[in-house]
Amino acid sequence: MMKRLAGAWVIIGLVNSLLVWLVQAAQEPWALVVAWSLALLETVGLGTVWHWAENRIHILTKKVEGIRHEETPAHVLLSPHDPFQELALQINYLQTHQRKVQRQMAGQNQEFATLLDYLPIGVMVIDRYRKVELANPAMEQFLQHQISPRRHPFTQDISQFELASLINSALSEKRTQQRTLKLAGVTRDLTVDARAIYTATSQDYFQVLVLLYDVTEVYAVEQMQMDFVSNASHELKTPVTAISGFAKTLLAGAKDDPEKSIEFLKIIDQQSERLVELINDVLTISHIESGNQVEAAATPVGQQVASQVTLLSPLAAVNQVTLINQVDPDIVEVTDPHKFDQILKNVLGNAIKYNRPQGTVTLSSKVTTVSWTLTIADTGIGIAPQDQLRVFERFYRAELSHSNQLISGSGLGLAIVRELVESLNGKINLESTLDVGTTVTLTFPIVPMP
Repeated sequence: MMKRLAGAWVIIGLVNSLLVWLVQAAQEPWALVVAWSLALLETVGLGTVWHWAENRIHILTKKVEGIRHEETPAHVLLSPHDPFQELALQINYLQTHQRKVQRQMAGQNQEFATLLDYLPIGVMVIDRYRKVELANPAMEQFLQHQISPRRHPFTQDISQFELASLINSALSEKRTQQRTLKLAGVTRDLTVDARAIYTATSQDYFQVLVLLYDVTEVYAVEQMQMDFVSNASHELKTPVTAISGFAKTLLAGAKDDPEKSIEFLKIIDQQSERLVELINDVLTISHIESGNQVEAAATPVGQQVASQVTLLSPLAAVNQVTLINQVDPDIVEVTDPHKFDQILKNVLGNAIKYNRPQGTVTLSSKVTTVSWTLTIADTGIGIAPQDQLRVFERFYRAELSHSNQLISGSGLGLAIVRELVESLNGKINLESTLDVGTTVTLTFPIVPMP
């Protein structure tokens, strides 16, 4: 294009030189006529070239302006002989490249937005003016508050003092902050790992990225483990200490007293049974974790219930509790008899241990076309609402009843029951009221006889 324009200016230069020569030699009238004709021709030619070039420049300028404003103007198509054709092609290529980059960015932005929408981590971006630039749905769930998409002060969304303080510290100190704190949830409080990450792209521009991780389950597991260590240590220490102490007393001479010997040996036997019970519970949990198979067979569940009532009658008598068995003895269902026996033993044992003197435990059943149900209702001390949420957790045990009565146990019984029931495709439901009693309902699907 530049070569062509240069050629045009060379021609105009030659015309100018010819005009100068004619003016100098303008002694003849015809020379003046020719000079004025050439001057007029030069003026018209220059005007035409200038208008043509200005038109091309205007077209290309509008094209560039459209690209700059992210519009989609049509490509400029010029003749191969046009001196602006190469420039037009490069601008067209630039527009095509820009469109490609825009499509890629739009796709990446969509992927980023989708990722944020489904990310279980709460995300919020706060600028240096302490205004929210971005927040995802998970953050709204954590804060229990709908966040406006328009920029606004973050204090409109965050009212929890510790979290607001964490963000303010990151903004003022220009340093990343981290803290574990509690947030109010819909059904329960959440334990979250909160991080306010300070990021600076330049000396004058910075942001704080707020991330909230739900670590409630992690802390619950840690609490269950702590509960287990505390409960198991106590449950192991008490019988071992009793066995050791009474054995030493017998060896020290008490064995020579028949009455004392029998009394101490009974205590040693009782404490040994407590140890065996704890060990069996731990072994049962271990077997469940290893994924032992269900051995389903036609089982006379009515007779099994009657058998367990008979076996636990001595324990009920000691606790002054009356067992009322209303289960049809002729019920036969397909289930795992060993697992069902463990379920029944744990639930019925709890109903007796957590009962009150002169209390009752009533067992009843119901069979439909799709399921069969066993209900065990006691008139015991009941379970506090805050403990009902955790009684089926492993290793958890409410140590004290509302009457401050310490009841022994490993804290594994109901956890074992739940996992055994689920392994049989059943469901367990617990309803309890303090000073009224507890009702446990076990529901199992009807399985065709083999």
